[in-house]
Amino acid sequence: MTVNLQEAEARAAVIAKQLLPMITAALIVKQPPAPRPLSPKEEAIMAACGELGRAVDRLEATKYTPAEPRARITLEAAARNLRKLIDLREAKHARK
Repeated sequence: MTVNLQEAEARAAVIAKQLLPMITAALIVKQPPAPRPLSPKEEAIMAACGELGRAVDRLEATKYTPAEPRARITLEAAARNLRKLIDLREAKHARK
């Protein structure tokens, strides 16, 4: 069975027309790449952020009570720790 060029082009056009929606859908649904894992320094910064947030919550919960001074000291220590970690990370990037 021989097929002339015009018939082959017509068949190809029909097939392409049927495949186009599937290809378009596959391109639209394409998943974004997985986020890269955090470095140990970034994990330490994230943990310090969590500690700082919990210290803020403790201070708010103990306002105007005898426990407030201790909560304030804890908050200040958590803020200093976070600042130290960020400064270390920035110093590393500044050397490049």
